[in-house]
Amino acid sequence: MTKTIGGCRRGRGAGSTVKCRLLELDGEEVLVISKRIKNVYLRVKPPEGRLEVTAPVGLSDKQLEEFVRARRVWIGRTRGRICTSISEIAGASNDSADDRKPGGKSRCGDEPQGKDRSEDRARRIIEERLPRLVETWVPVVGKRPTAITLRHMKTRWGSCTPSTGRIRLNTELAWLDPELLEYVFVHELTHLHAHGHGTLFQELMTRYMPDWRQRRKRLNQYVVI
Repeated sequence: MTKTIGGCRRGRGAGSTVKCRLLELDGEEVLVISKRIKNVYLRVKPPEGRLEVTAPVGLSDKQLEEFVRARRVWIGRTRGRICTSISEIAGASNDSADDRKPGGKSRCGDEPQGKDRSEDRARRIIEERLPRLVETWVPVVGKRPTAITLRHMKTRWGSCTPSTGRIRLNTELAWLDPELLEYVFVHELTHLHAHGHGTLFQELMTRYMPDWRQRRKRLNQYVVI
């Protein structure tokens, strides 16, 4: 069941109107934002843990439902992180006000509170793993990055600027299987040889990391927020 709602911004150019609607899924409403894009993005919005999906125009409700349901484990973990952060903030001051709307429902009671998943801890985890990755893979790929930057990114797991040799890694990789961090690192390192994702890039990745496609498939089960 869907319901069209207003309040969406109008983009630049003709035919670039953004459409919003509410999709009822498993007892909760998911905000669906349809735009002229290629990929689907899922976000868990604080403080209540509401779900928001940005999707290509024309994607069916069935496809959206399958996309969200396939990520229920990730959604639960993310809601737990949000609740932990809110609890920490609330505990820092007895005079802090409740930022939920009257009658609003918090997800904190529904999800277990997780361990420390702060940005600083994520950086420390990746920084501990990087020396081994550099030592292992730079000789294999034959390229050394000029710099490796760790930052939270909303749309990608990593990026590379071949002209400068700089690589950026998403700090969210700290919470995933170390093999996926390794895959992203090798992926970006390979871009120092091949700028795009064409035949050369794929051939090199297969030579360096024969199971890279399997790792990419596993990584695609997660969503960047």
